[in-house]
Amino acid sequence: MIKSKKLALALALGLVITVTPAIAATKSPTPTPKASTAKKVTPTPKASPTKKAPVKKKKKKKKLATLSPSPSPKWPPAGFKTDPLGETKMYLKVPNTKELIGILSAKTALASQIKDCTKFTCGAVIVASETGCRWWKVAGDVVGATSAEDRTLKTFGTVSVSVTRSAAKALVTILMVTPEPIGSGQIVTNINADCNQSEPSGPIPNTEYQKSEG
Repeated sequence: MIKSKKLALALALGLVITVTPAIAATKSPTPTPKASTAKKVTPTPKASPTKKAPVKKKKKKKKLATLSPSPSPKWPPAGFKTDPLGETKMYLKVPNTKELIGILSAKTALASQIKDCTKFTCGAVIVASETGCRWWKVAGDVVGATSAEDRTLKTFGTVSVSVTRSAAKALVTILMVTPEPIGSGQIVTNINADCNQSEPSGPIPNTEYQKSEG
């Protein structure tokens, strides 16, 4: 493409040379280029963004919860047994499995004792006194079938448990752990309780087991 451009230029010069010299070539006036007056465009300054005034957050007033006093426990406690004349002002209840599970989940102090009940026969009782006790003593018989072949009931022994004081109308859960293997199918029954105000004769807490003769 560069070569074709050069050839066109040589042909144009040849035409100019062969013109007759008698005729003066008149130069056509070269138009004077007008000065272009370019308007200077002044850039319009951009409007700076208006800063919004910071919105003050209103602090919500905290509502103070009014604590109502805990209701007094129902007395005498529902489902508990007492002496026929109600003279002792003592109450006793043997919890069922569901009640015992609920009690044990809330009382971590009994957690170590309940481990023994996976191996040995255990009983449980809930006691309460209207006046409170300096210390409690509960006792029960361990009863079960004589053997796998002989289903005659037999008393294997007696377990007694002593625990420390309780306040008036307070419910106390007492576990009665025996040395009898759980696989034998015995239970703790005939449970009785004593609310003592005198000085205890031995260490507390304490568990004793007396095996039956024969």
